[in-house]
Amino acid sequence: MQFLDGDERRERVIEELKRIGISVESVKALSVHGALIERGSSIILAITDMIKQFRLVKRGADLVILADEKSVLKDASDEKFGGIIAHSFLFPYHPIINEKLLEDLEKMYKRHVIVESLQNVILEHKLASTRLIIKPEYFLYDKLRRLTAIYPPSRRFVKEMLRGSRGEVNIVLDGFLKAIRDLVDQGILEERHGGYSPTDRFVHQVLSRKNFYDRFSDELEHFLKLYLTASFSSPLDAIRNIRFDLDVLVPVKIPDPSKMLYMETSIGPQPLATSKGIRDFISEVYGIRPMDVKLRKVGSVFNSTYFASFKVDGREERIFVKKYLNWTDFKWVAAWLWAIGVKNFSVLASSRMSNEIYFINKLSELGFNTAEILHINWPKKMIFQRFIDGVDGLKALKNASEPRIFDDISYRVGKILAMVHEKGICIGDCNPFTFIFVGDEAYLVDLEQCSFEGSKPWDLCELLFYTGRYLNLEEVERFSKNVVQGYLEIGERDVVKDALDQRFIRIFVPWTPPWIQSRIKRSVVEILGS
Repeated sequence: MQFLDGDERRERVIEELKRIGISVESVKALSVHGALIERGSSIILAITDMIKQFRLVKRGADLVILADEKSVLKDASDEKFGGIIAHSFLFPYHPIINEKLLEDLEKMYKRHVIVESLQNVILEHKLASTRLIIKPEYFLYDKLRRLTAIYPPSRRFVKEMLRGSRGEVNIVLDGFLKAIRDLVDQGILEERHGGYSPTDRFVHQVLSRKNFYDRFSDELEHFLKLYLTASFSSPLDAIRNIRFDLDVLVPVKIPDPSKMLYMETSIGPQPLATSKGIRDFISEVYGIRPMDVKLRKVGSVFNSTYFASFKVDGREERIFVKKYLNWTDFKWVAAWLWAIGVKNFSVLASSRMSNEIYFINKLSELGFNTAEILHINWPKKMIFQRFIDGVDGLKALKNASEPRIFDDISYRVGKILAMVHEKGICIGDCNPFTFIFVGDEAYLVDLEQCSFEGSKPWDLCELLFYTGRYLNLEEVERFSKNVVQGYLEIGERDVVKDALDQRFIRIFVPWTPPWIQSRIKRSVVEILGS
């Protein structure tokens, strides 16, 4: 179907409908979809009362879709028929009859496509998706890639559109931008750095009701609907004819949508698909030769943290890098197995990394000190942070030159924990190494187990009983009393009481001796009773 101007185009399309038995009087809306080239293939979409549900008719290189309004609405709103009707709005189109209805259907369908893509992005990146910056083109190319993979008959139209001018893609994108503006108004998306991010509310809403298996089921459902409804519509032979076209069998080269995803960092948005190593990142950002970067692995064989040091204008700079491991990370496997039924630790690398990215930023926004993120290597599950030049809570306690300083550190740790809890956040793995002291400031680190649904008593229990393993009887008593006093300045007494629950305490049996545990419990009870 060639795209002609004005009345001539209208007459040609109406004549085509008459040949297949559709009168113009029955048509509520009519449009021609496809690449804006003279010899391109076209899709004629006719919404007519003469058809119940829908029917596909092959006419040479063109495809005619006949459907009643109810069926088109269902397919545009949630792909009731696998999108076999609504997919036509992924291509440029010329409205012939009832332009307003066609525009409404286009916006409805593209809104559905965007929300579907957003849900998939959120399920993959979890809480970190609130820091993603998504270019509008992502939604189009993500849908086209999935469509051409599961439904080869669409490939001809996609190829011809992409072979055309950039203006053709821009015409389709204009409809996506209109749908995006609606989603911004509804609080699903927010504009950020020239792109769009899913809002906190929408991310939590998706994560609370969907999981990876839901995503897989949705994709499978679309696949089945496309083929089952296409065959049910009667002209299956037409679809088979398209499928046997050699041009249709060849995969379409579509721009990679992953290159249209960026992650917000303290030094600006960075492509999410990038996979820079430590030395490469420092070389690119700071202009340092890779050979001049000193790299040191920190901790035991099971740790996955590194310090990188280098000089800029004569002064030393340091970066902290954390690599997240899955089941090979012994620490979390052991912790998860031992704490089953009491505390659920996040074990998967992607979940832990996502949590940390989110809560580093969230706690910073709430006024807490955190180590800002410089770079994220999502493919290799690594985050790069500004190095905090201080001492952890345990060293701060051990280095205290007098009891007053020891008491002050203990008190501050308890108060900071209560302040975090007051914001509805639980640290999940709260121990003395969670707190880094730099002069009068305290930073929160190692936030990969943070959540909004955790247990406040568990946080306090772990802080008391895990730290207790490193202290003598006198120190553990002073520490416990001051932590609880600091916590109670802001926190709830019930949290302190519940922190002595034997279900929690038994977790620390292998590490903290019984006589230390007994002294901690006695000290906490004494403060509660005072």
